[in-house]
Amino acid sequence: MPALIKRDVPVRISLFIFSALSLTLIVGLPMLAMLMFAIFPNFNELSFAAPFSKFPELVADNGLLEAIFNSLRLAITVTLLSALISVPLGYFRSQMSNRIGHVWDVLFLLPFLIPPYIGSLSWMQLLQRNGFLEQFFGFNLSNFLFSFLGLATVMALHLFPLIYFTVSKSFSVVGARYSEVAQLFGGKRLAVFFKIDLPMVLPALLGSSLLVFILTIEEFGTPEILGRRFGFEVMVTAIHDKFSNWPIDLSAAAVLSLILVLIAFAAYRLQLAVSNRHSTAVENQKLIFNAKQRPLVTQLLINTLFCAVSLIAVLLPIFSILASAFMERISMGLVWSNIGTSNFRQLFSDESEGAIAIWTSLGLAGGAAIATAIIGLIVVFTIVRLRPRGSQFLDFLSILPNSIPGMAIAVGLILVWNLSIWPLTPYNTVWILLLAYLCLMLPYPIRMLTSALQQLPKSLDEAAYISGANEWRVIFKILTPLLLPISFAAGLIVFAISTRELVSSLMLAPPGVETVATFVFRQFDQGDINVGMAMSLLVILISGTIIAIGQRLQGRLQS
Repeated sequence: MPALIKRDVPVRISLFIFSALSLTLIVGLPMLAMLMFAIFPNFNELSFAAPFSKFPELVADNGLLEAIFNSLRLAITVTLLSALISVPLGYFRSQMSNRIGHVWDVLFLLPFLIPPYIGSLSWMQLLQRNGFLEQFFGFNLSNFLFSFLGLATVMALHLFPLIYFTVSKSFSVVGARYSEVAQLFGGKRLAVFFKIDLPMVLPALLGSSLLVFILTIEEFGTPEILGRRFGFEVMVTAIHDKFSNWPIDLSAAAVLSLILVLIAFAAYRLQLAVSNRHSTAVENQKLIFNAKQRPLVTQLLINTLFCAVSLIAVLLPIFSILASAFMERISMGLVWSNIGTSNFRQLFSDESEGAIAIWTSLGLAGGAAIATAIIGLIVVFTIVRLRPRGSQFLDFLSILPNSIPGMAIAVGLILVWNLSIWPLTPYNTVWILLLAYLCLMLPYPIRMLTSALQQLPKSLDEAAYISGANEWRVIFKILTPLLLPISFAAGLIVFAISTRELVSSLMLAPPGVETVATFVFRQFDQGDINVGMAMSLLVILISGTIIAIGQRLQGRLQS
């Protein structure tokens, strides 16, 4: 065995160097650049003068302080609204039969297929002046939509399923045995819910609520589309302004990005701690199916509640997207004579900018899927099986993007690759978009492959070693074929999510390069709403189909 280890040292070194360089290039350098620019305002000139001098200036800027306050206020409000929607639904779902409950579960999964920025645009088409609501019923909700409460409501209707699925499962795990005993001894149903049922699922509720908080505070599309209409600015829109409005302030953008990262990272670590504590508490519990025979009137009321939420959160946005995509002319309104496919034909006409944007997004998404799958395999082998010195550093870098908002990643990439020290840089080329997608998406295959590799017994490796195989053969002849299906499923998910990515595409796309997301945004800015919605519908169908295939494949492989 000593000879074997000595013979395989080059393999271990090669895999560790590749993993360390890949993660440092993709994740480490952008984060380091963001930190350095936040501390040293003139770091773009490689100057270390006047450290931290930007902080007093930002503290004195009431506009930026208001943006930070708005971000926190919005995240808290969206989280509370999502919980208010989800907890009653999750409680009633845990007591339904699987046949009926599965229908609602499928419906509540649909909001995840609609990117937030497209969902926001669909609500604008519905509720604004001369929107679909006014065309059918003669009134609009424009004042509500373009308000703080309207903004928070739209975001909550997109994110509440995260809490719903977690809470409904937790209620099922807990079961009704405790509440039934309490009611047997005279406890009122409402009092039992608040004193027994809700406290028992509180860890799951807190964990999923923190995740909603994180996703809200880093969301760019909805605040940009709706918040701008009534002068509501958050940290991500303020960061975008620092790069898009003259004079460009790199240091201020870096400081705001750092604050955003610290808030998101703290919430992410707290969410992990709560989730791990909760999963430890229930991992040995048996899932209890607990369908209650409620009175018919009560069942009708409960299903009416589910119907109302499904109509508002799912069916109305989808209707708005479909109607807008098939309307020939926006001025003619939603009438049968104005329904056609000209918007789709325009997208795929010769030399159409829409077709070019689709092919660009598909190419970038395909590159990201392949690259993250390959890098993920090598990193996971290194961390899980080889475990060399420094593997904890690799593990940290591999999960770091989970807690970094997409806006901060885009800022870091701009800052690091715009430095004059590089003889060759991907900045202002399409390759910078690929780097951004790699950074954002790398945690998906790494987490999936880590879980799969940990389930493979080490006796496979030991048997191969005894038979004379070295580590190179063990990794690439034994373990890799076993993990390829999981890697393929992860690649499909990365591909689907990358095709609809917004923040990095807006921030990093060089002149003359458009992705699907930037194309949709530009169409709305130019007033060509129907073509933008036609593109949005294609994105939803493509990404939804691919995500469904990837999830189904992953489920079959892990069963």
